[in-house]
Order: sequence, then structure tokens, then C-alpha cells
Amino acid sequence: MSEREDLELLESWRDGDQRAGTELFGRHFDALYRFFRSKLEHQAEDLVQLTFLACVRNRETFRGDSSFRSYLYCVARSKLYDALRKRARGTDVSMCTMADLRASPSSWLARKSELQLVQVALEQLPLELQLAVELFYFEELSAREVAEALDIPEGTVRSRLRRALDDLRGNIEKLAATDEQAQKTLEGLDHLVGSER
Repeated sequence: MSEREDLELLESWRDGDQRAGTELFGRHFDALYRFFRSKLEHQAEDLVQLTFLACVRNRETFRGDSSFRSYLYCVARSKLYDALRKRARGTDVSMCTMADLRASPSSWLARKSELQLVQVALEQLPLELQLAVELFYFEELSAREVAEALDIPEGTVRSRLRRALDDLRGNIEKLAATDEQAQKTLEGLDHLVGSER
């Protein structure tokens, strides 16, 4: 799938071609669903749909200056913040942790202990750091694309990534049940982030 094809599909969808919309939705549904599920599991599908609808309805906000994926995640971030504001009235959601906002235990309990530990440690980060980590490392957006999606300078993305990884390592060490679990989890994390693109 190419960036150009995504842009062509978006334009076709905006012009009324439902098949183009279905194809574009199919290309990006899984990644967007993961993005939302880790934060608002029970609203993930609705938020994906709201994100795509906003992309079509707000055609004038996307001029093609950035990649479609960075635009998509920018819209997704906005929808996420809207949903979180509704859940936590009066709270600065960018500085909240997902552990603060989560209403019930999530489905990750059945997964391997290292993955559980990384997830819990990630949820302890402020949302602004969590988003940078997820978009850069898990969704594999470039630092420039993350900057566009989060509407911040690229240098800020890099500093948030460094801070997030330091905090994530500290959280893992604090949350691990044993030193061995902490060590194995940190090794896995180091492997994941080993080469900063």
C-alpha cells in the first residue's frame, strides 16, 4: 500500500465512491483499532469510525502537505482526547495516565507476563508520551509523521521518546514481581527500540 494510493482513495471517497472508502477503511482499521483499544477498549470500534468520518467530512483540513497516516493519527488523537474529556470531565487528558482513566481491567491479563508488564508500564506514562511511543515504535510512523500527527515539533517528538523510554524502563523495574522478570522485560524492550529510526 502506498501513500499515493491512500490519498487517491481518500479523494475518491470524498467524491462519493463508497468502494474507495471501504478499501481505505480496511487498510487502516487494524492499526487504528490497536491505537484506541489500548486506551478505551470498549469504545475502540466507534472511535475508529468517528475518525474516518471526520477525515471525509473535514476535507478542507487535509491539503496533502503531510502523509495520510500522520493526518489519520492527528484526527484519531483528537477523537481520543474528546472521548477522554467526556470520561474525565475537567481533567487535562494529555497529562493523565491511562491507568488513571481506565474504568475496568483490560483483556491483556491473559497474555505473557512480559507483555503485560510493558503494557502496564506504558499505561503509567502521561498520555502525550504514550502516544509518541505507540505511533513511533508500534505503528512505525517516522518522527516527522508523529510530529504532524501530534501537532508538535519533530525535536519534541524525539525528546518525548527519550523521556518515555527512560520512564518506561523505570516503571518496568518498579512494577516487576521479580528482578528476573524486570531483566527479561527490559531486554525485550531494548530489542524493540534497539534501532531508533
